[in-house]
Amino acid sequence: MPELDPSMLTERVLSLGRAAPFQQMGRNALALFAVAAREETFSRRTVLVHAGERAAAVFLALTGRLRLVGATGALAAEVDQVGIGALSLLGGGTFLADLVVEAGTVLLILDEDSLRSILEENGAVARTVLRALASKLRELRHTGAPLPPPPRFPTTARRDLVSRMLLLREAFRLGRHGTTVVVRLARVARTVQLREGAPVWASGEPADVVLVLEGALRLFAPGSTEREVGPGEVLGTVEAVARLPMEEQATASRPSTLLILSQSEVGETLEDDDVLAFELIRSFAATLWIGMGGGPPAEDG
Repeated sequence: MPELDPSMLTERVLSLGRAAPFQQMGRNALALFAVAAREETFSRRTVLVHAGERAAAVFLALTGRLRLVGATGALAAEVDQVGIGALSLLGGGTFLADLVVEAGTVLLILDEDSLRSILEENGAVARTVLRALASKLRELRHTGAPLPPPPRFPTTARRDLVSRMLLLREAFRLGRHGTTVVVRLARVARTVQLREGAPVWASGEPADVVLVLEGALRLFAPGSTEREVGPGEVLGTVEAVARLPMEEQATASRPSTLLILSQSEVGETLEDDDVLAFELIRSFAATLWIGMGGGPPAEDG
């Protein structure tokens, strides 16, 4: 690990600490990224990322200015305040405008390979990033930002282990490398049957991940519009990861069957196997990016 002048390291740590998804990290974790980053001075106006492309680095302006040419809203504000690139890089989302650095700007640049290496080699840091993304995603919900719909799973009447594995693979968007995680989650998930009118969870309780297999749930919160969710819906993933209670209360609006993963089991699985953390980082980052005004992953766009 290269040596940095203490004042330079402090400046980089402070800069990174203002950028998503690094805000909730302690100094030691931020120092890992700060040391891996590099500084570059731009003598002329340069396009860093073209519209339709995803970022290949995290960019923060130490002096000068970054701009999204033609972009407005939360995404443009993020550039001016703290830098940009991490959410696009982690979630695969594309830019809807050119990212431009103005002449005379000094950038702190954390390349994709460096970012991913740190996350892969430091599971605790990856989990901190994941929880920061989950907290930011819940905050963004409160703004009414147009977020993409959460993942759904194909409904089935079967409840055997293999069927539960398939449901959970889709619910968490786990790829072929997540087989071990899926088996573990399928073994500990419990099936719950509720009569009409029965509560699903109490206000303030730790959030579990809930998959609606049959029936329907009515969700409501003070000052919010009631909504109903049915088979194929997944609830509580963001809250379970962020270790927060559900904000809405829920009751069964008709006889219902649920598949439930406790918050503690989700947390233990994240601690024991980084595959789930990396998949959720990708999913949460992509959702946040779109909610802030970015574009979808290239393969979906």
